[in-house]
Amino acid sequence: MAHKRIHVRVPLAGEVLLSTGQGKRIKTPVINISQGGVGIASPSTTLEQTEYQVEITTEDGEHIQFTATLVYRGEHTSGFKTSDIDKKNLQIIAELVAEFQSTEEFIKQVDNLDLFPQKFIDEDGREVSVTFEMKQPDE
Repeated sequence: MAHKRIHVRVPLAGEVLLSTGQGKRIKTPVINISQGGVGIASPSTTLEQTEYQVEITTEDGEHIQFTATLVYRGEHTSGFKTSDIDKKNLQIIAELVAEFQSTEEFIKQVDNLDLFPQKFIDEDGREVSVTFEMKQPDE
């Protein structure tokens, strides 16, 4: 099975508020985030295949806003692909990803996903080379 994600997705605790142009508002927990989208706990309310204004408030009080389209709805989780985001909010997400990538949990996640035999493909269909380096304890 090829791994198809372009962006690193990291766990995120907090709440997301989804709003549509028709005035519909849905609040649910956020599960993870990347520069390409967000994963949420599926609300009991039916999500429509439309564009949403996404407002995330993390447990640390950080606010992130962007526009996204529903791309996946499962029994327990739903996924949205970012369709419009400004530089400020993109930078906040980049900092969250960078912070997570410096943790032991990130290494465990990479190991659990067994990504090394997988091929990574970018948006243009080109294979992307990925390498990891581990520092020795005495370095």
